Amino acid sequence: MPYLNVGDGHQLYFELQGNPAADIPLLFVHGGPGAGVRADNKQLFAKLQRPVIYYDQRGCGNSTFENRLTANTTEHLIADIELLRRTLEVEQLILAGGSWGSTLSLLYGIRYPQHVASMVLWGIFLCRQQELDWFYLYGANQIYPEEYQRFIQQVDYAADPVTAYFEKLSTANQPQRNAAAISWARWEAVNSFLAPDEAKIALFSAPDSCLQMALLESYYFKQQAFLPPDYILRNSARLQAIPVDIVQGRYDTICPCGTAWQLSNQLARAQLHILPLAAHDATEPENFCSLRALLLDLESAIAD
Repeated sequence: MPYLNVGDGHQLYFELQGNPAADIPLLFVHGGPGAGVRADNKQLFAKLQRPVIYYDQRGCGNSTFENRLTANTTEHLIADIELLRRTLEVEQLILAGGSWGSTLSLLYGIRYPQHVASMVLWGIFLCRQQELDWFYLYGANQIYPEEYQRFIQQVDYAADPVTAYFEKLSTANQPQRNAAAISWARWEAVNSFLAPDEAKIALFSAPDSCLQMALLESYYFKQQAFLPPDYILRNSARLQAIPVDIVQGRYDTICPCGTAWQLSNQLARAQLHILPLAAHDATEPENFCSLRALLLDLESAIAD
């Protein structure tokens, strides 16, 4: 299996679909932080003629590490994308990602705009405190109050649930850590779909995958992803030359529609596609169909 040594004890797992020298490759930037590449993510890019690169970010998926949280910051993740690009010897990338994947794609574009041909993003997340407060303190709790009560009961203090969860996930005994991770993942899963059902929720909160995601998300979010306040919007001038398609579910209760609308208004070449009957996840039927159409359109717009 191919691995990229990025230093600090971290080895990133990556896969190639097609020949990256044949055309501008598409890089899938997964969510989380810590979700890794899921099997259903790959369905979005199935049978594309364009080469596709999949990789697992530090500390998750098939990537390996000596210590999951050591040298694991947003700055490291941006540098990892650049090292992967240079290792594969490609000049430009098309970035595709949702939620945290949209955050990291935008950050890479701000740092290296010359290496980004275009972006296809969904569930826009700028990792501002107001967005974290919406999901973990007030906002989403008004839509799923019974589920929020279930979520908050796992921790001792509700004023700062993100930090409380991180402390439990990193210091409690294994059964308590597992219970906290399942609760964290369930709250996210409930909000990911327009009509969540227990089968979907159980899949997203499987113990073998949710612990790494819950630990990394709470670690990043308690520090606002190591970003200065409003960093992406304040640096959006560096993204003005990049075509950006944004797919946004109207009923996304994790990353509300207003964030995508605000970002699109600051980007000269952004196209915002608000879908009337979709929530957060890319597998939502309207989201999936819209994203597939945009990705297929790229097949005929390679060097325009």
